Amino acid sequence: MDRSLLRKMIVKALKDYLWEEEDCILTDTEWNELEEKILGQMSEVDQKEAVYTIIQDVVYEFFTNK
Repeated sequence: MDRSLLRKMIVKALKDYLWEEEDCILTDTEWNELEEKILGQMSEVDQKEAVYTIIQDVVYEFFTNK
């Protein structure tokens, strides 16, 4: 999956949790961590059709553990 598309989807998910665009500033490490978790879950069971759900779950976990 294209990382720029993945980042856009992550930002959209963050906005769903009421983060404003300017609050979506993540470090490179945080971006990489989120991307790797999402890509890892997608490849575990070839769940490309569940991308939206996976992204929402990973971002929720990230958001609540901050």
